[in-house]
Amino acid sequence: MSLSSTNDSRSPSALTGLYARFEPVRELLESYGQPVVSLIARLWMAKIFFDAGWSRVNNWGSQEFLFGFIHPVPFLPPALAAPITTIGELTLAVLLAFGLLGRISAAGLLVMTMTIQWIVGATPEGIENGIAHPSHYLWMLIFGLLIVYGPGKLSLDHLLGKRS
Repeated sequence: MSLSSTNDSRSPSALTGLYARFEPVRELLESYGQPVVSLIARLWMAKIFFDAGWSRVNNWGSQEFLFGFIHPVPFLPPALAAPITTIGELTLAVLLAFGLLGRISAAGLLVMTMTIQWIVGATPEGIENGIAHPSHYLWMLIFGLLIVYGPGKLSLDHLLGKRS
């Protein structure tokens, strides 16, 4: 008996049979689990950035100091970095939460996270104040997944039939 006769490609393998058995579970997870997980990821990340932006609004008087001495953005003066960051955090977080322009808002927040981690976190002030944090890598992963797979079925993008 040759090896090729025992590996006949016409007969289903045990693995193929196992995959077939779990196909209904995969379909359920894809139909119902993926939209819920995408929604949770969007809401979680949106809350982080919205809370940061809202905190800036509530403590506006200290923002120039913070952007000048605690977490400076090297290529922006503090008087400009504070409003740009605040508007970005609030606007992009709301868009992400609703899944409106989901990929674009996730991309904007990804850029903000990368800036926090690798640019602001690398300044002497950023190093001294521990601005760079390992959790930012998880955030970047989540934003990357939202960019690649989109905001999901439980989003305004899906409801409006857009693919952004």
